[in-house]
Amino acid sequence: MRREGPRILVLSATYGGGHQRVAEALQSAWAERSPAIRVEIVDFFETFVNPTLNRMVRSLYCTSVRHAPTMWGAFYYATGNIRPDSPTQRLINRLGKRRLVAYLRSTPFDLLVHVHPTPAGVVSDLKAEGEVRHPSAVVLTDYAIHSQWIHPHVDLYCVPSEAVREGLVDRGVPPDRVLVTGIPVRLEFTLPLDRREVAPRLGLDPHRTTILVMAGAYAMLGGILDVHRVILSLPHRVQAVFLCGQDAGLVERLQRRSRRRPEVRVEGYVTNVAEWMTCADLLVTKAGGATVSEALVKALPMVIYRPIPGQEEWNTRMLTAAGAARIARNPGELARVLDGLLRGPWELDRMREAAQRAARPNAAREAAQRILELLPGGAPP
Repeated sequence: MRREGPRILVLSATYGGGHQRVAEALQSAWAERSPAIRVEIVDFFETFVNPTLNRMVRSLYCTSVRHAPTMWGAFYYATGNIRPDSPTQRLINRLGKRRLVAYLRSTPFDLLVHVHPTPAGVVSDLKAEGEVRHPSAVVLTDYAIHSQWIHPHVDLYCVPSEAVREGLVDRGVPPDRVLVTGIPVRLEFTLPLDRREVAPRLGLDPHRTTILVMAGAYAMLGGILDVHRVILSLPHRVQAVFLCGQDAGLVERLQRRSRRRPEVRVEGYVTNVAEWMTCADLLVTKAGGATVSEALVKALPMVIYRPIPGQEEWNTRMLTAAGAARIARNPGELARVLDGLLRGPWELDRMREAAQRAARPNAAREAAQRILELLPGGAPP
């Protein structure tokens, strides 16, 4: 290990915001541990595959999730049991391969970390071929068991739950390579915040029941206009906040529909999600792994609206089994669920307690520490 400290490459992707947020959570945990640790987060597809193709595939992914979720679910489950040595997986593992090798030869890294399955497979093949010798770790970003995360030359898997650990072991991963850490969340979600101080700064009444609606970084929450209509029709004195991500058109439409409703706030992309969650009593959201993990750490009850088939179904099953979330698949169900929760606040109290039990606030620190232990000689002091 060089005197200035280890250098870590985190290979991420921008298909949804969760992969990047998990990468940033790990980066903040390493920075907290030591300023000597240098971390570089790289979008694998943008940098090593093809920027134009990356934008096309990301647009196709967002469109299919929004408008054809059944088609996306069929694709997800069709690839769910793919073998690492199958022709299809070997073809996927060729993506960006040569450019990545050239980059690793030109830039000295000590560890490779993957928060998306594709670069994990590429690096696994490169290790098998002797082109790469770096220790390699995978950090799963959903509460799902999917074979595209599983590759023979991964040294450590950091997984969100015991159920996922058992699923990976059942599929042939050596048990000593799988560690249950939880999904890493950024450290700001673990800090205590005072709602009475934060809410006025955000323009909210700290004493009024608050519903937070999160559409996701790319506004992939389906039916958000219906969610807006349902919340405005509730027979309860609530205030609502809609976070619409990077969809400026959606922000404009919701602001226009909320013009005469001062109790409704509409925001685009924000960087202070932890503060908005602090001020909320209930979250209506899609079931992205990073978002729901952040909400668990904030002990925030959730209503998962129209979870897409695939990883969001797995995430939703975990949340509902834990008692931290309810599910609504259409506007009528959403209205009934919200009305029931707001009429009986003791149920919200039970959901808060369940979220606290399921939360893993130290996931980022634990995963960061165990990944450092892959270094020759173990983690630096």
